Amino acid sequence: MGKTAKKAPVKGEKRLEMIMRDVMAGLTDSASYFAFRSAPDTLEILSIEPPKGDPFHANRTPAKVTSLRRARSNDIVDFLVRRETRLERIKSTA
Repeated sequence: MGKTAKKAPVKGEKRLEMIMRDVMAGLTDSASYFAFRSAPDTLEILSIEPPKGDPFHANRTPAKVTSLRRARSNDIVDFLVRRETRLERIKSTA
């Protein structure tokens, strides 16, 4: 048989910490209960209407076509090389 030793309960900071953890867990449960409780009398539906206008299909202004945009090609490497040479020319003249 196992040895049964009667130990006195621990007193001090650890005991208080365990009590406070139990209290905080109980408060968390209470707060969750009251937060998610159904209360149908707090919400009143005024009316159900479709939204006015569709922001995703609104008329958009056309994009400005600049000389740089016209100069772009489908080959990104070619575009980057031309851009760098153009910037080098601008820096050399300034």
